[in-house]
Amino acid sequence: MAPDAVRSAGIKQLAEYSDVEVCSGHVREVGGRQGRFSVEFDDGRTVDARRVVLATGVKEDLPDIPGVAERWGRGVMGCPYCHAWEMRDQSLAVLATGGGADAMFAAQLTQWSTKITLCTNGTSDIDDEDVLRKRGVSVRTERVCRLEGRDGAVEQVVFQDGPPLRCAGVFLHATTRQASALPEQLGCVMLDDDSVRVDDAGKTSVPGIYAVGDLARRESSPSGMTFVVSAAAMGFVAATTINQELFLESLD
Repeated sequence: MAPDAVRSAGIKQLAEYSDVEVCSGHVREVGGRQGRFSVEFDDGRTVDARRVVLATGVKEDLPDIPGVAERWGRGVMGCPYCHAWEMRDQSLAVLATGGGADAMFAAQLTQWSTKITLCTNGTSDIDDEDVLRKRGVSVRTERVCRLEGRDGAVEQVVFQDGPPLRCAGVFLHATTRQASALPEQLGCVMLDDDSVRVDDAGKTSVPGIYAVGDLARRESSPSGMTFVVSAAAMGFVAATTINQELFLESLD
């Protein structure tokens, strides 16, 4: 399902709950403290809340190469665990992003296809060359000009020099950053990869503020495990924890 379709389905299901209100808009600021938060929107509206759950996500920093951004999530993909099975046994390219893990990323893809080419985009200094040789990964060091293909698909990688590389898809390891400034504004403790630090229940370092989805992780969890199913699980755990907290408060 496309992200918009998932979102639309969720909003439609929420309509069945009479005590749930969906507010569309951009949140500018969250002030106050646990039990007495004030959520302010850009248009001046405010909503009072006893707890706040941040689910603002992350944004990917994609290479500035024509054809990449418009094919992201379709012909250009970031996660082999999400997409490689559907692309198995086909010719695939890995576009280096310079993060130091490009060679290992390309080597991992050989678990799904033996026809993997690492495109270094003008860099001849490659880490883990022995791993690439062992796994049979080809290397193209020419600078990449653009990606070509129809209807969001990738059909070939075009270089400044040399023949184009025909392929069925391109993978790349994109770095991410917080999509919202709210975690920083609230003073949430961040981890080295810019994720919001949370505990097993999704609690941040700020009392009453929770964070779920790909913007947050536990310190013990691997970085980059940004899956829809794990985001949904985090949301479920945080929601039940908050419900229990508010119920116990009502007994006082």
